[in-house]
Amino acid sequence: MSQSGDLSRSQVSRPLSFTGALAAALALPALGHEALAQQGSALMQGMPNDVRIGPVARYATPDGQLRFVFDRSGVRVALLRFEGDPEVHVLRPRGAAGGDEIYANEAGDIMLRVTPSGGVSVYTRRHRTGVAAAEEAAAAPLTPQALAIAQYQARMRALQLAAARALRRQIIFEAPASAAGANAGLIIDAAERAAASLSQAPTVVVRRVVIRAGPIPAARMEGEALNIQVAPQMGYAGRPSSSAISAVLTGHTVGPER
Repeated sequence: MSQSGDLSRSQVSRPLSFTGALAAALALPALGHEALAQQGSALMQGMPNDVRIGPVARYATPDGQLRFVFDRSGVRVALLRFEGDPEVHVLRPRGAAGGDEIYANEAGDIMLRVTPSGGVSVYTRRHRTGVAAAEEAAAAPLTPQALAIAQYQARMRALQLAAARALRRQIIFEAPASAAGANAGLIIDAAERAAASLSQAPTVVVRRVVIRAGPIPAARMEGEALNIQVAPQMGYAGRPSSSAISAVLTGHTVGPER
């Protein structure tokens, strides 16, 4: 079958592969077989997220064109989700002049600035110099969606089908078979980040997306396989972002996420 040919539903859905523990040959070199098995067991049983210690609020710019949830309840990172954007951005804080605190993504791009008095400015491609945002209301912490096993498996099948149609070629998604709860939600989110990145790099031939557990989030290419490592205990911070995956696919430096 040519890559440009139409793919039927049965042809696309057939390659889906759920695995309880991925083959050692697919593991990143940093993890041996025993460590991989331990991580896979943790993924199935569930692991707690970082202790939550601070505020979560919804913000909006004065014109109401930009709304987002800013979650500072994590111990080491903050989370940001723009309204209408499916991705949760993982930010790391550092000090700035005047006592301000800035929050940057993994590429070092500043996305938020918070003043000592609590004022918040948001930075995007449309607002490169920053625009003030006011708190609207309290919000729930940003955590991966809890899924039952059947929901998780159905979501993964649908995601593979959509990815194959978008890329116009067969693609296999391999992931643990019986994940549930927030761990299942994190795996689905990682798969969605991979699919989004693949759609932005259609000329890069990837025929398999392999998702497994590990101590830290990671992404790497190995032949025509995109290997994604997730760390369930870290919540959203435990999966590579779309930008990180795109950088792996294209060999470019990670750029601004928004």
